Amino acid sequence: MNTVKAFGAVMLTFLIFSCGKTIYVSNGQRIYQTGKNQLGEALLDKNASRITIAHSCKTCHGRSGDMMNGVSIRFSDLSNPEAHTIPYDDRLFFRFLDQDLKSDSTRANIGVIWKMSDQDKQDLLAYLKTL
Repeated sequence: MNTVKAFGAVMLTFLIFSCGKTIYVSNGQRIYQTGKNQLGEALLDKNASRITIAHSCKTCHGRSGDMMNGVSIRFSDLSNPEAHTIPYDDRLFFRFLDQDLKSDSTRANIGVIWKMSDQDKQDLLAYLKTL
C-alpha cells in the first residue's frame, strides 16, 4: 500500500511539473511558436527591429501562419505562383530572413528582424512547409 501511495505521489508531482511545459516536435516549430531556438536563444534582433513586442512568428501570423489578412507565411502560400509574381523558393525565403527582401527584391520593411543560424532558418522553413 505504501508503494502505491509513493508511486501515486511521484506521478502526481510529475504531472504537475510537466503540464506547463510544451513539447515541440521540431526546432522549427519551437522557433515559430516562441521565437527561441532549441538552445533557448531569443532570435529577435531588438537592435535592428522597429517592432520589438513580437516575440515569435506566431505573434503576428497566428497558430496556422495565415492570421494576417493577405500575409500568409505558410510555404504553400509563399510558393504559390497565383499569390506572388515571383513565388518564394527556399533561397528567396532565406534571403527574406537575411535581408528583409520580398521575393521580387523589393524591401519588405516589416519592422521585425530575426538573427538565426543557417540551421535555425532551415528548421523554420521545414516547419512552415508543414502548415
